[in-house]
Amino acid sequence: MKGLIGKKVGMTTVFGEDGNAYPVTIIEIQPNTVFGHRTPEKDGYSALQLAAFEMGEKGEKRATKPLLGDYKKRGQKAHKVIREFRVDTHEVSAHAVGSQITVEMFKKGEKVDVTGVSRGFGFAGVFKRHHMKGAARDSSTAHELHRHIGAVGQRKTPGRVFRNKRLPGHMGTDTRTIQNLAVIDVIAESNLLLVGGAVPGHRKGMLTIKPAVK
Repeated sequence: MKGLIGKKVGMTTVFGEDGNAYPVTIIEIQPNTVFGHRTPEKDGYSALQLAAFEMGEKGEKRATKPLLGDYKKRGQKAHKVIREFRVDTHEVSAHAVGSQITVEMFKKGEKVDVTGVSRGFGFAGVFKRHHMKGAARDSSTAHELHRHIGAVGQRKTPGRVFRNKRLPGHMGTDTRTIQNLAVIDVIAESNLLLVGGAVPGHRKGMLTIKPAVK
């Protein structure tokens, strides 16, 4: 298997065998249901479609009819999230549609890559968005200019703002991957995975956890 779908619960501190305290992120990984297969003959590549976090009867009322029809066709209940993971051809046949994959796929001590959507901060200036230093704060400078970006264009040549210039704008809600996080513990009875350090996103945000590629 190449990954599972989880939900960020929050952060806490655990003590290692050496007596030191380490920050960890708690990720809830309910059993992922195999929703479908992608095969080279039909789709040109091999992959498993996984579904996580069952919606229940109330949640199904908010799902789209095409999605509900697809679930009904496959004989499964509606879930909140569907993700696709590239795998080898023999792994596709090893997991039947409707079977489940649990958090026990991961082992204590291995490294994982965690992908999520970072927290959104709305419109932000260059101080917050790009960590710019700002103007000198003395009596000769008008107070409203301290946090301004300053001159961004050129004069006669080239007379324009260069592409990728750091400017104020929307900050956050970007897909980010944190690599090589150590699995601190696997609590199978509670469907919890503890990884060292922080991961992107807010609490209850959806995450994709994969074995480390590096």
